[in-house]
Amino acid sequence: MYRQRARALERFVRRLLGNADEAAEVSQEAFMRVYAAEVGGRTEVSEALLYTVAKNLALSELRKRTSRATDAMGDLTDLGVEAPGMNPEQLVSQRQMIHAVEAAMTRMPPKCLEVFRLRKLEDLSHTEIADRLNISAKTVERHITHALQLCHAALSEHSPSGRAQPDPQIGRGPR
Repeated sequence: MYRQRARALERFVRRLLGNADEAAEVSQEAFMRVYAAEVGGRTEVSEALLYTVAKNLALSELRKRTSRATDAMGDLTDLGVEAPGMNPEQLVSQRQMIHAVEAAMTRMPPKCLEVFRLRKLEDLSHTEIADRLNISAKTVERHITHALQLCHAALSEHSPSGRAQPDPQIGRGPR
């Protein structure tokens, strides 16, 4: 099965992760887990099981990637980074907006979250994201649109007026 499916599985995983090296590692891990399950007599090996295991491992890798990126940024409040001249109400409002966007990010599908992260945190263009993740620019646009809708809804939920407060950085279009 490995010889017959290795290349196809690796292509499948590469489409999810956008990285050939990680795709090779995840594919290999998927084969090892499925093989271990078969040897242990716990389950019969099938192509569907193999792809399901690979997909779950790839999604787990995407979550780790996103977590590493946000951990690397650190908590700005710990650094004492606050805009000078902001009154306490403005600070509270700003923190609520940040928490709302973070909540929206937890509701994003993994691929959508990855696209959103690349656009908003790494400031990549739609074309750069499409090239990196091996998807079309139109798909990038759809993911960004979906992510922004989730952010807008979260901001609406956390706003005292029930309407999202406009943020010029969130609505920025493609470069």
